Parts: sequence; structure tokens; C-alpha cells
Amino acid sequence: MAIKNVLVVGGGGNLSPAIIDALVKSPHNYTVSVLSRAHSTYQPPSGVNHLKTDYTHDSLLSALKGQNAVVSAIAGTAIPEQKKIIDAAIEAGVQRFLPSEFGSDTTTPLAVDYFPGWAPKVEIRDYLKSKQDKIEWTVVFNGFFFDWGLKVGFIPVNGKDKTATIFPKYKDVRFSATNLEDIGKAIAQALSPEIAPKTANQILRIRTLTTSQSELLATYEKATGEKFKVTEADLDAAVSEAKGKLSKGDFSGIGTLIVAAALDTRTGNDFDKAGNVSNDLLQLPSLKVEDAIKPLL
Repeated sequence: MAIKNVLVVGGGGNLSPAIIDALVKSPHNYTVSVLSRAHSTYQPPSGVNHLKTDYTHDSLLSALKGQNAVVSAIAGTAIPEQKKIIDAAIEAGVQRFLPSEFGSDTTTPLAVDYFPGWAPKVEIRDYLKSKQDKIEWTVVFNGFFFDWGLKVGFIPVNGKDKTATIFPKYKDVRFSATNLEDIGKAIAQALSPEIAPKTANQILRIRTLTTSQSELLATYEKATGEKFKVTEADLDAAVSEAKGKLSKGDFSGIGTLIVAAALDTRTGNDFDKAGNVSNDLLQLPSLKVEDAIKPLL
């Protein structure tokens, strides 16, 4: 059965708008709905149905009836609640479930060792695998959010201020990253009639580009014609400090742990090197670094 009705869980955050926009604009004519909590003040874009839930089983079941696919973009402490959604989706006859991943590859125990907050994502993935005789699943890993990461400083190269923070030990480590728009397009394509059978019960790894800190900095300097003020930092020391904070319930170092997980070559976040890029399957573009940064200059 072709997937036509798609429900996006969680309308807030950085990624949800890109997912919703890609589904709405897709040539596959999806009917798009957004599910939010009952007390949410979220307002969906024009043409998108807005459903609300209190996360009781009956409430979820009512919202999920008639949906062919669910794309979960919830985050943080709400990740485990996806089990409730999956159970209701199975009862409602939903065909496909995309759990909230959309980041670094969490299939290696080392990734979760860096940031234990990813453990619930692994549990949800395992839960879906145990239910795949009742509902299909698709997991999308996309590395860093490239455009968003540069804009907010998560990827510490600032084209406007002409500054950069570099971790010398890891400056040439290549990592895959994806623009928010491309993540949305990947989801829309993964659910499309011709491609959906190939993405059922599969892990997809996508990227807009694969680069390194040194390449990214050099490309920015060439594009702007200016030398950047570079600060060098010890990532290993920062990781130790962040883990110490986390053990005391201080989450302020989470960003450091996520960066470290991506830059450790053992975690497999250079999708090109691993040879597991799904861009061709999903008909997604691949950009050179100089083309990827042009809209951000």
C-alpha cells in the first residue's frame, strides 16, 4: 500500500519544520499532519492538519487512525515515550515508523559511551526491530546538522566573525553532515512509492557533504579572502570535563560529547569512508564544501 498520510510527531525544534516543509512540497502528494501535546501552542503551516494528544493510549490511537507513516522528531526526555506511540501505531494499522534519530550513528556502543543520553534511542530502535512483523521502520542517520550547526556555532567556524575553534588532534578527521532541508527531503523520498519498499526495516545514512575541520576552515578562508582567527582547544580534556559534569547531573557539556563522538573515527561518522551512504537511493544531492557554505557566507 502506498504511503499517503504522514504524521509528524513534534512540531517544534530545529528539524520538524524542515521535515514538514519537505513532505508538503514533495511531488508525491502526501497528506501531512502534526501531532503535539494537548497543551501545546504550536501552530502548523497552512495545509497541515494539527492533531493533539495527552499521550494516553486511546488519545494516541485516535490520532494515529488513518495514518500510513509516522515520523517522530521528539527529543530529550520524551524519547522513551515513542514506545507508547509505536504500540498505538501498530493497533491503528500504521505501515511505517521513523523514530527520532537524525544525528550521529548510534549503532556503536562507543557512541553511547560518549553520550549516555543516546541509550534510549538504541532501546527504541531495538523495540521497533522486535515489532517489525507488525510495523515497518526506517532509521535515518545524518551526522551533524550542517547549516544549522554553522549558524549557531555547534560547528565552530564563524564565517561572519572570521573565527574558528579547531581541535588539533582531530582537525583532519572527516565527518558527514547534512543540511536540514536535505534531511526533510530524505524522509519524503524514503516514503515514496518507488523507494519505500527499499527503505523498509533499513538504516539509512545520508549526508550533504563529508568534510573535516581543516578543510572547512581552509574553504571558508578561500571563499572570504581572509585569514580567520583560530583558537586551538583540547577536545580530549573537554570530554573528560563534560563527562565529569554529566555524572553530577550537569548537562552543560553535552555538545562537547556529541562533537567528540562524531570525530572519533571508531564511531563511523564518515559515511563515505564506510561506504554506506544512501544519497543515491534517495536521489539526494551531494555538495562540495565550497558550494555547501555559499548560502552561509
